[in-house]
Amino acid sequence: MRIRIVQMGAAIAAVGIALIVARTEAFASGTESCSTTSSDVTSGPSADGTEATCDAETGAPNTAKAHASGKDADATSEAAGGSDTAATAKGENADATAEAESGSDATATAKGKSADSTSEAGGPGGSEAVSSAKGEDADATAEADNGSEATATAKGGHADATAEADGGSQAVSSAKGKDATATALADSGSNAQATASGTGSVAEASAEETGSNVTALATNGSTAIGSDTVAPTCTSKNSGKAKVTSPMGNCE
Repeated sequence: MRIRIVQMGAAIAAVGIALIVARTEAFASGTESCSTTSSDVTSGPSADGTEATCDAETGAPNTAKAHASGKDADATSEAAGGSDTAATAKGENADATAEAESGSDATATAKGKSADSTSEAGGPGGSEAVSSAKGEDADATAEADNGSEATATAKGGHADATAEADGGSQAVSSAKGKDATATALADSGSNAQATASGTGSVAEASAEETGSNVTALATNGSTAIGSDTVAPTCTSKNSGKAKVTSPMGNCE
């Protein structure tokens, strides 16, 4: 009987220790947030390295917001010249950066271990940049200048999406699936859209001439590359689709 009592006591002690450890780990995972309209504010770093930074230029009505959660997560939001920015980083080593100036808007969201999201928007004319990276090592970058719009979405392990727009243009990129890559580049009032869906898919769309439109779509590991300066390339794989529409020709 005494042996059973000792064993039961040991079991209860083990459970107690486990609960203490679980609670310690839960509290160790920090969450930091900040919001400002006319100053520089930093929240953190917490014990596990989580940090949120908000910088808003004094003068114009700016708004900078940042939220970070997870070990070594980092969110940075910077607004100037009447701009609005928001950065959200969630997950271990997640990193989100949103920067805007000259009446522009920038939003960056990174969710997942080592996910990275960057949005930069600038004037003149006011621009909008939106980036979202979800998944381990997912990477999304959106850059917009001179009254342009750029949207980049990466979803999946190591997915990579880049959208760059300048001169009153629009660039949209979407990479969904492990190792999927989508790149959209637009300039001089043009439009570029790249969509990569499925493991290893690659889509690239580049529009440089005024008023031109280029779209590229790749699925299931296929490759689609289009521009308004050279002939398109379409390579289908794994019963997937590769399709390009551009001033230089179409393919699929």
